[in-house]
Amino acid sequence: MANNAELVFFSKWLRSPLGVASVTPSSARLARAMAANLPVRDGLVIELGGGTGPITRALLECGVSPDHLIVIERDAHFHDYLKQRFPGVTVIRGDAFQVHALVEGLEREIPTRAVVSGLPMVPMNAGDQHRLMSRALALSQGAGPFIQFSYGLRSPLKQSVQRELGLSVRCAAQVWRNLPPAKVWVYEGDGVAHARAS
Repeated sequence: MANNAELVFFSKWLRSPLGVASVTPSSARLARAMAANLPVRDGLVIELGGGTGPITRALLECGVSPDHLIVIERDAHFHDYLKQRFPGVTVIRGDAFQVHALVEGLEREIPTRAVVSGLPMVPMNAGDQHRLMSRALALSQGAGPFIQFSYGLRSPLKQSVQRELGLSVRCAAQVWRNLPPAKVWVYEGDGVAHARAS
């Protein structure tokens, strides 16, 4: 029997199938695999596209403090559901492409630890991908990480965008027990790559 989150997600998919990446929300296994790739340091974790909250829950369960977690959700239906489900988390209704403006001021007091994305990246053109990534990465001074999942075999971020932004990319996990099976991708800027090299 479907739980409440699945019913909320499915009803949204019925109304806007092209605006939702899958007919079902991300599994707990996929969400945990994404949370497992957070860097071990203090700071804000910003989630783009919270949906019904499986990734939000995994982030909290892996130790992210509710007052250090910001979830940005454009859809009013999902936004209201997240506000009710996670009362201690800052849930902002807005467009992820405006992430820099939506969290302005918050990240000045606490540095950004990571950006975690549940957005459908593959359908975006190169210009939109570049705009989203550059604005999200700017919150961590270009370092990242930016953690994204995808159902495809290859990185969802176009190679031209990776090159233009100077990003390293690695497939951090393959989650077979997700419907459909998914991969977790981690993107980092030159600052992180340089620090690792030294």
